[in-house]
Amino acid sequence: MADNKVLFMSAPVGAGHIRAAQAVSQMLKMTDTACQTELCNVFDFFHPSIGQAILKSYLKILDIFPQAYAAMYSWGNQSRLALMGRDLVSRFLARRLEEYIRSFQPSVIVCTHATPAGLVAWCKKHGLLTVPAVAIVTDFVTHRLWVYPELDHYFVAHAGMVEYLGQYGVAQEAVTVTGIPVSLAFSQQGDRSQILNKLTLASDRKTILIMGGGAGVLPMDSILDMCMEIDKPLQFIAIAGNNRQLYRKLMRFAAAAKHPVRILGYIDNVHEIMSAADLLISKPGGMSVSEALALGVPLIIYRPIPGQEEANTRYLLARRAAFRADSLPELKTILLNLMAGEHGELSRLQQRAAAVGCPDAAKNIVNFLVNKYFY
Repeated sequence: MADNKVLFMSAPVGAGHIRAAQAVSQMLKMTDTACQTELCNVFDFFHPSIGQAILKSYLKILDIFPQAYAAMYSWGNQSRLALMGRDLVSRFLARRLEEYIRSFQPSVIVCTHATPAGLVAWCKKHGLLTVPAVAIVTDFVTHRLWVYPELDHYFVAHAGMVEYLGQYGVAQEAVTVTGIPVSLAFSQQGDRSQILNKLTLASDRKTILIMGGGAGVLPMDSILDMCMEIDKPLQFIAIAGNNRQLYRKLMRFAAAAKHPVRILGYIDNVHEIMSAADLLISKPGGMSVSEALALGVPLIIYRPIPGQEEANTRYLLARRAAFRADSLPELKTILLNLMAGEHGELSRLQQRAAAVGCPDAAKNIVNFLVNKYFY
C-alpha cells in the first residue's frame, strides 16, 4: 500500500470543511501509515487577492446582512443561472487543477466543499481526469451545488440526504450514511474536573460553553449579559475565536461578571473544553454541531440563518438534541427551564445528543476508501 495517495480538496469558507478533511486524513494515516495525504485549498488556484476578497465578503455578509446570504443560498439551490456560473468557474480553473492533480497522482480525491467538488466533477465530465473522486457533505442538508453525477461516491449525515441526492440522479448505492467526520479527539471524553481546574472553574457548577465559530460571529457579549440575570449556580466559557475586538470586550465584561466567566481566543483544544461543558450555545455549523454531539453535549442554537443553518437546526430539533432561541428572552427561558433540575431535562437532553452523535464517522469513511480504492 506504499503507493496510495489521497488528495483532500476543500475551501476555508468556514473552518468546518477543512476540519472534516483533517479528521479523515488523520484517521487514514492511523489506518495505513504508508499512505500519503495532501490537503489542497481550492482558493490557491485563484489570485490571492480574489480569495481574500471572497472570504472577507462572506464574513461581512454573515455579520451585517445575513438575510442576503440566505437569499443567495436559496437562489443557488434553485437557479439554472447559478449552475451555469458554477460551470464557468470550473472551466476557468480546470487546467490548473488538472496539472496539480497529475503531479500528485492520487489514488482518490476527497472533496469536503462544494466548490472543489464541482471543479473535479467538471474535469471528469470533460475527460481531463479519470481519478476516483468522492464528496463528504459537512452539513445536515445537501445543497444543489453539491450534486454531481460524475462523483463516484458521497458520504452524508443522514438517510434523508440519500433521498435528496437520488432526486438528481445520484444512485442510492453511491451514497453512504456515516455522519459528519470529526477528529478522533472528539470521540474520547476528557477529564472534566481536571479541565475545569485548569480554567480555575468549579466542578460542582453547571458549565455553559458559548461559541461563535472561528470568526466569533455570535453576539456573545449580549448573551453573557443576559445570562448574568439567571439566579442559578452557573459558570461560562466563551470562545471568541480570531475576533480580537470581541475578545477584549468579553475580557472587560468577565472582570465584573456575577457568575464566573472564562474568555478564550482561538484555541486548538476545543475537544477538551467541550468535554467540560454541560451545554453549548452556538450557531449550528455542521462541523461544530457534530463535534458537540460526538461528546454528548446538547445545544441551544441561537438565531440560525436561513439556509444550511436552518436545515441543521431542523435536523437537531427533530431528534430533540437541541433547543432553538430566536431572541435573548427566549434563550433565558430555555436556560431557566433546563437549569431548574427538578425533572432532569438537561440530563435527558445530553443523552439524546449522545445518541445522535457519530464519533466513528471518520473511521467508517476511511474503511470505505481503503477497501474500495486501495486494493
